[in-house]
Amino acid sequence: MKRLMMLASLAALSYTTAASAVPSLRCNGRIIRVGVPAAYVLSECGDPDNQVLQDTTARVGNVNGHSRIVGLALSEQWIYDRGWGRFPAVLIFLDGTLKRIDFLPYRSDKVARAD
Repeated sequence: MKRLMMLASLAALSYTTAASAVPSLRCNGRIIRVGVPAAYVLSECGDPDNQVLQDTTARVGNVNGHSRIVGLALSEQWIYDRGWGRFPAVLIFLDGTLKRIDFLPYRSDKVARAD
């Protein structure tokens, strides 16, 4: 019974550790993490393969769960094709600061064919 409890607690611990991991991206030997400026990403990773710019409304939330519009923010989405065998990286910027790093689960240049 003790062995079963120990295995269950180790499994739970490893799950929480993996779930709390923050995604990062490696460019030219440097690790890119959330919070860095767009200029730093551009200097380390180069120009993105695809870039989308849009204005979004900036909102501020309060304790009651309500939010109010405080202005406009510039939102950018950069996509880097990282080469063979690696998923493309999607970087989301808000007002010039990296806010999120995602990885596409498929290659963007591969098109499904109906045979």
